[in-house]
Amino acid sequence: MLLVLTAGLGIAAAAPRPASSDPKRVEIRRKTEERLARLVAGLQGASGYVIRDLKGGESFEKDADAVFPAASSIKLPIVIELLKQAEEGTIDLARRVPIDPKARVQGGGVLEKWAEPYPSLSADHLAVLMMDFSDNYATNVLIDLVGMEKVQRRLVAWGLKGTLLRRRMMDLEAARAGRENVTTPRDMTALLERLYRGEILAAGHARSLVEIMKRNEGTPIKRGLPPGIPAADKEGDLDGLRCDSGIVFLAGAGADDAGGARPFVLSVMTAYLQDDRAGEAFIGDVARAAYDYFGALARASEYGRSMN
Repeated sequence: MLLVLTAGLGIAAAAPRPASSDPKRVEIRRKTEERLARLVAGLQGASGYVIRDLKGGESFEKDADAVFPAASSIKLPIVIELLKQAEEGTIDLARRVPIDPKARVQGGGVLEKWAEPYPSLSADHLAVLMMDFSDNYATNVLIDLVGMEKVQRRLVAWGLKGTLLRRRMMDLEAARAGRENVTTPRDMTALLERLYRGEILAAGHARSLVEIMKRNEGTPIKRGLPPGIPAADKEGDLDGLRCDSGIVFLAGAGADDAGGARPFVLSVMTAYLQDDRAGEAFIGDVARAAYDYFGALARASEYGRSMN
């Protein structure tokens, strides 16, 4: 098991349903679409996103199938493959994996800064370093452990054909040769939705992974949300590119259980950015627009009265 175990991940499936025909709901949806369009128009760069309500299936999309460099977002399918192989009995998460200082890479994380004596870490430890600290060397060790081709086969089996793991972290030559790691907003939201619903991992592993992603502070999605709203996300950044994908756990009015909750999943990707910080702000603004819309629905009665 991963190092952190906790309950609280909802996995009950809900049948998708269309947005309401109530003219009041139509109006607030239209205003949210206009808000999103203004954000897109104001970004000096390209963008794509998928936002989907996990309770009812209502969604907002822009260029959902556009292919973007995945950056560190590719670490999510890697860790899921690791946990899946552990469930299948082909990997022991507690087995120690030696750290080779000559193979370390820079660009983020913890291990690049460690000095002798170099530790021997387990796959469990490396998974936390990869997801909680976005450690690139830990990621490369885990890619070698699970097998790049096995990650790819699993993604294809799950129908995520726009997501390709083709290089290790910080392999610029592979990227220049066209072997970039790529994904799409639709693929990332589909992967997160299946994780949420308990369709790809056992409940214990799914909850552990979600709790690790909740701890990542300062991500674009989390910065866009009001304080205290939990989100489990994995961001990625490269020069001229910012992306973030996650689950936002939005509670309903007076709901102590999942009855009134309205969690939603979103993936926001940008490229050709003139200002990387503007890309991060754009992701946060899209997350806030989604929160404001689904939050209004979660707090209100069917007639639009706030029940808080």
